[in-house]
Amino acid sequence: MKPILIMTLIGLSILSVLGGCSKTSESTPPAITKAEQTKIYPYLEAKLDPTTNTLYCASFQLAWSKMRNQVIKEDIRLEDNSLTAHQLNRQLLSNDDVSNGSYVAEAGVLSKELIERINKELLEKFGDQKGERFKMTPPTKVERAIIAYAYLQKNLEFRNEFEKLTAPLLFQDSSGSKASVAAFGIEKFSYSNHRHEKLQGQVSVYDYRNDNDFILSLRSKSDDDEIILAKVKPGKNLLDTYQTVSKRIDTGKKTEIWENESLKIPKIDFDLNFSFPELEGKQLLNNGWEGWTIAKALQDTRFKLDENGAVLKSRAFFMAMKGEAPAPGNSKPRMFIFDKPFLIYLKQKIGKYPYFVLWVNNPELMLKK
Repeated sequence: MKPILIMTLIGLSILSVLGGCSKTSESTPPAITKAEQTKIYPYLEAKLDPTTNTLYCASFQLAWSKMRNQVIKEDIRLEDNSLTAHQLNRQLLSNDDVSNGSYVAEAGVLSKELIERINKELLEKFGDQKGERFKMTPPTKVERAIIAYAYLQKNLEFRNEFEKLTAPLLFQDSSGSKASVAAFGIEKFSYSNHRHEKLQGQVSVYDYRNDNDFILSLRSKSDDDEIILAKVKPGKNLLDTYQTVSKRIDTGKKTEIWENESLKIPKIDFDLNFSFPELEGKQLLNNGWEGWTIAKALQDTRFKLDENGAVLKSRAFFMAMKGEAPAPGNSKPRMFIFDKPFLIYLKQKIGKYPYFVLWVNNPELMLKK
């Protein structure tokens, strides 16, 4: 049998629960599982397309870095000078960007002992996740293999549930097309409403300029993480847009939501499978790895955002084989209404870069109403 190298970069990453699936009723529409107007990238410097949503999740980066640093022990070089490999080798994500207690990452020669160690650490940190796709199982009939695995979990639950808005939100994409979508938030804030007083503490407004240009954060039970939504003009890529928003937060005047003001956020719910064709079929150029070809580079991402919070799960898979691989505030009340393209990101407060970013350019990933 020919030797086979399987580099399994599985970042069953980021599980952020801001309210959780347990509160989801049976009547809730199923997650969007097909998206033709959404692009998924494994790096933060992803260019923004005016016609699509753009998604970044740190799972693939966590696994790639583990393989690069512990197994290949240098930048993973691919034929055709792959831009994706170049960006992943930069390793922008640091230890401050993901708290140590929120992830498991391992790499090495595939063995029963390694798999048991990974599964034991998963169980110790995150408990028994029955019915999920997270448990590691070794491939069969493999003479030689190495793997890298990463799992990141974040529990960011809101202390108080936001209002379920009965009227649909009319979201307008960058082309001017409109769609009616389900939304949550605060219909109209009132100091006389006891529930609103509690919700006020969960919303911080940064650098409000007008109803189409503002930034706000939603506070969860976690003191270490931020949930930022920004209705702003996009930059050239996700990183540039994030950095602009971050600077505005640092320099802007922070306020609360006030009397008669509204907060309306689209409900987002998707479960997408995605491959990275720019990596698949490419040969490794590192010394000692001649003849190895990437056969598969996949990522699954599950994300939900509603009045209870959000659920985020992401799994990445990277396989390389020997030989040729198979084909691959004014006096006027402010309106914080996310009815046009906007940015969402989740980030450690002490971190430099976010671990999840989504530029929402169209309503494809939103629940329709």
